[in-house]
Amino acid sequence: MRAALLFTAFALGAASVAAAELTATEMRWLRGGWPVVNYAKAQALPLDIVAQPQAKAGDAPLAMGFVEGRCKLVLAMRGNPEAESTLAQIPPALLDPVVEAMFAHELGHCWRYVHGAWHTLPAGFVEMADDGMVDDQEIARLRRDMRQTRREEGFADLVGLAWTLEHHPAEYLAVHRWFEQVRADQPVEGAHHDTRVWLRLAQDRSAFGAGETPFERARSLWRQGLESLP
Repeated sequence: MRAALLFTAFALGAASVAAAELTATEMRWLRGGWPVVNYAKAQALPLDIVAQPQAKAGDAPLAMGFVEGRCKLVLAMRGNPEAESTLAQIPPALLDPVVEAMFAHELGHCWRYVHGAWHTLPAGFVEMADDGMVDDQEIARLRRDMRQTRREEGFADLVGLAWTLEHHPAEYLAVHRWFEQVRADQPVEGAHHDTRVWLRLAQDRSAFGAGETPFERARSLWRQGLESLP
C-alpha cells in the first residue's frame, strides 16, 4: 500500500474530504457506508481508509486488508468499472441499505482480525485434514485456503445482514435477496465466496442470536453453518 492514498477514517468527516483527494465515485461509496465507519469508531476498531491510486484487474471496489495490527478498508475504484456498475445494479431504494451492508461485511473481517480469530474455528470445531492430498502439498494448501476464506466470508455476510436487521429492518428481505444474487454464481461448490449455506439460515431473520453488536448476533448462525458443512 505504499503508493496508496491513506486517510485515517476517524479524522475524516464526509464534508471535510477535499474533492481533489477523493473521486466522486469514492465519495458516493463513502457517504453510503459512513454510518458503519462511525460505528467502527464507536467500537474502537483500528480502522483506516485507503484509496488506491489505480485499481488492478480483478480488484473488488471495496475490500479489507490488515497491516501491523490495523484494519485497512481499501477503495480500489480508480480505473475500476466495477465500482460504478455495482452501484448501478442496486435498486435506488436499496442503495444505502446495501452499501451499508457491504461496509458492515468488511467490518466483520476487521472484527475477526482484531480479536485474533482470523482463519480460526470456534471452540469445538476441528480443521478438516486433507488426507487425500498428502502427495500434493500445494493442492492441499489451496483447499485449506479456500475453506478458511469461505468461513470468513460466511461470517462477514452474516454481520452485514445483522447490521441490516438492526438499522434497516424493513429492507431486510430485499437486502438478503441481494446477497443471494451476488453469491449465486459460484465456480465450484464450496468456493471461496460460496456463503450460500449461511444465507439460507439467515433467510429467517429471527434466526439471529442475541447480542449487543452485529458480530455477536452473527456468531450463533455462523456456528450453525459450520456444523452443516461437509
